[in-house]
Amino acid sequence: MKDVMPQMKLLPYRYKRHGLWVLIIGIPFMTLITFALITVGLIPKSDAFFDEWSKPIIYYPIIIGLALLNFSEEREEDEMVQHLRYQSFMLGVFYLIVGLLMLPLFTNVVRLLEGRAVGMPDVGGMWGALVLLLFYTYASFRYKLHQIRKALETDAE
Repeated sequence: MKDVMPQMKLLPYRYKRHGLWVLIIGIPFMTLITFALITVGLIPKSDAFFDEWSKPIIYYPIIIGLALLNFSEEREEDEMVQHLRYQSFMLGVFYLIVGLLMLPLFTNVVRLLEGRAVGMPDVGGMWGALVLLLFYTYASFRYKLHQIRKALETDAE
């Protein structure tokens, strides 16, 4: 199986710190750059700019930060950690698919209860879906890893 499947090499552990920094200061940094460009005059029509670029300004730092967290090695990257990482990604994809498929149903039920016409909702686009997948994957992996390490420490005592 390993011969058929290409091996994915994870980023070194130190990239976790970079991912956290991007998550923490990414949105304020992007906002400052945007307002600096407006002030200098490189962005003449700020209303039109924000209509088109407001989502990338918010989503790019979140996506980059979560991607760095998800694709960085742990201090001890063994088979157990790899298995948990695989499970988290698989469940993340599954829940993303179920959520995106069920969203129109729930949205239209709410619309009908409000007396409005049925229609296809905006599901947040590819950025929203990617953020949800990466957030769940990282949170699930961290939670499972914590549980197993805690159980191993209890068994060692």
